[in-house]
Amino acid sequence: MTKKQFGIIFTLMALIVCVGVVAARINKTGLNDPTDFSQVISQSNEEKEKDKDEETLGSQEYFYAIRSEKDTKDSVTIQGLNELIDNEQTSQEEKDLAANELREKTMLKDKEGTVEVSIKNKGFEDVLCSIEGDSNVRVVVKAEELTEADTVSIQEIVENVTGISDVIIEPKK
Repeated sequence: MTKKQFGIIFTLMALIVCVGVVAARINKTGLNDPTDFSQVISQSNEEKEKDKDEETLGSQEYFYAIRSEKDTKDSVTIQGLNELIDNEQTSQEEKDLAANELREKTMLKDKEGTVEVSIKNKGFEDVLCSIEGDSNVRVVVKAEELTEADTVSIQEIVENVTGISDVIIEPKK
């Protein structure tokens, strides 16, 4: 094979690769013919589902966002306490205080989780529980409205698990 033949073959291969890359970018999602009946049907179904889910999406996003923010804050706190405990330059007294705070934080998270599961077991779709210090508990329940029986039931669950009687209960659509 001569140098000229090698150059021609190499150039043709480079062109084939370039055309393949360009074609892949242009047709990233395949052929998009708007007159294709199956696509028209799937688009109309997606629009209907979007309208139905629009109301519930707001509350799902609320519960997801608050839970995510709370978990992130707790993780940062726990990581900071663990770093303080593992640091060799930290005094023993500070390590003991950090260990106690870590134990309390872990117990609070466990109690919050127990409250949430117990309330969900009463038939509620989603629940957020936040123990704010030793003084009160905030519970957000996914419901349009709460009956007196629901409120009493939630109050009892929170008091039994946490031992705190000051409970703020909020319904959230």
